[in-house]
Amino acid sequence: MTASTQDSPEWRLAGEFIEACNCSVPCQCLWYELPDDDRCTFAGFWTIEEGTYGDVSLDGLGAGMLVWEDGVLLEGGWHVVLVIDEAADDEQAEALEAIFSGQAGGLFEAAAPLIETVEDSVAVPFSYSTVDGHRSFSAGDIVTIETDEGVGFGDQLGSVFPHPFVPPEERASVGKTTDATVDHDDDFSWDVGGNNSYFGPFEMANN
Repeated sequence: MTASTQDSPEWRLAGEFIEACNCSVPCQCLWYELPDDDRCTFAGFWTIEEGTYGDVSLDGLGAGMLVWEDGVLLEGGWHVVLVIDEAADDEQAEALEAIFSGQAGGLFEAAAPLIETVEDSVAVPFSYSTVDGHRSFSAGDIVTIETDEGVGFGDQLGSVFPHPFVPPEERASVGKTTDATVDHDDDFSWDVGGNNSYFGPFEMANN
């Protein structure tokens, strides 16, 4: 049984965030506008470089979610599949599920009212790498994201602010995917390569 917000231990996570969605670059959700085709499909993942949940180390693990919803993303109605790193043992997996479902406080507790249903929770192996501005992420056979940095005027990396999943003092970098596929079930299967990606450092805690 996962802990409730009231009895959750202190936790802290820091690492790299990546997401890919079906909208053109940059996606409209940050401005409370409708997504392309009036439906949002996105996959967002957090690769944890350093993390603790009470006495439980979460270093080197990861978690994320698949989401679809109709209408403006930040107005809610999310249908969600939680995806947990298969490398986590039972105690670590319970901690990750508590954090990313919003049961353990922090950022995801604030996001929990946007979720209409959690459809499933799965554990698969994670892989993440960055080489010369190209980012590659996979979650088993379910998710593949390949994205390149969006470099604009003055050879500067494009960014947006504010973004709900990166620290307030940071900007989310903007990219464009070359591959962005999800294959879980009928409701959570899409191919949205060639569209928007956000990524960047994150740091979050429940205190």
